Amino acid sequence: MAELNHLALAVHDPRRSLTFYRDVLGLEGDVRTEEYGFVLTTPSGLTFTLFEGRPATDIGEFHFGVSLPDGDAVRIRREELRAAGIPEFEWCDEDGYVSVKVLDPDGYVVEVAWDEQYIRT
Repeated sequence: MAELNHLALAVHDPRRSLTFYRDVLGLEGDVRTEEYGFVLTTPSGLTFTLFEGRPATDIGEFHFGVSLPDGDAVRIRREELRAAGIPEFEWCDEDGYVSVKVLDPDGYVVEVAWDEQYIRT
């Protein structure tokens, strides 16, 4: 079985993006500095690379996400993101699913969500 183990994004300013993902979205993990940017390895083993480059200009439906433990945590995070002036792209609050999509500093869409369908036991 194949398992997704990394994501790499071209960003204008890797340090600014690292700050956004760690301090604003709360992504945790060990950070390794590379000549091209940063590699963050999450506690689950996913490596997230932010390398200096030219971000995509037409990302269409592309987005990626982070999960929170319940719907209330997403609602609270939404208010925190709004207070921080983070641009909101989309909001959904329904039974079993709560999601806010925001824009990162380079215009990538990032979803912060809780989905009861994907609760790990």
